[in-house]
Amino acid sequence: MIYKKKLKVITFLFLNVVTLLIIGCGNTTKKKQTEAPKIIKKPLDIYSKFDVCDCNKEAIEIIDLTRDIRDTFKTIKDLKSQPETVVQIRGLATSYSKLLESCFNRHASKIFIPSECNNLSEMERKRSELSGLGIQLEQGKGLKL
Repeated sequence: MIYKKKLKVITFLFLNVVTLLIIGCGNTTKKKQTEAPKIIKKPLDIYSKFDVCDCNKEAIEIIDLTRDIRDTFKTIKDLKSQPETVVQIRGLATSYSKLLESCFNRHASKIFIPSECNNLSEMERKRSELSGLGIQLEQGKGLKL
C-alpha cells in the first residue's frame, strides 16, 4: 500500500515536471520564431564616388532636365496642375539636394573652387534662372509647387 502511494506521488511529480518542461520549452521556441532579426537598410548613395567635376556635371544635368520640364509649361500654375509632373520635379529636387550633400560631405570646400570642369558661375546662372521660373531645387524633397 505504501509502495502504491509512493508510486502515485512519483508518477504525479514526474508528469508535472515533464508537462512544465514541454510548456516552458514550447514558449521559448515560439518566441524565437516570432523575433526575427531586424535588418536595417542603409540608403544607397549613388553620388558617393563622384569627384568634384562629376558633382558639377551631374548638378548641371539635373538643373537642365528640370528646366526642360518647366519649359514645356507656359506658367508654374500649368505645371502644378499636372500631378505626375510635380512628382517628377520633386524627385529631381530630391536628387539635387542629395547630390549637393554627398559632394559636400566628400569634398568639403573643394566644390566651391572654380576650375575648368567645375564651372560654378554657369551652375549658379542656370539655377537662378530656374528659381526665376518658380522652381527652387535646393529645397529638395520639401519643394513647394
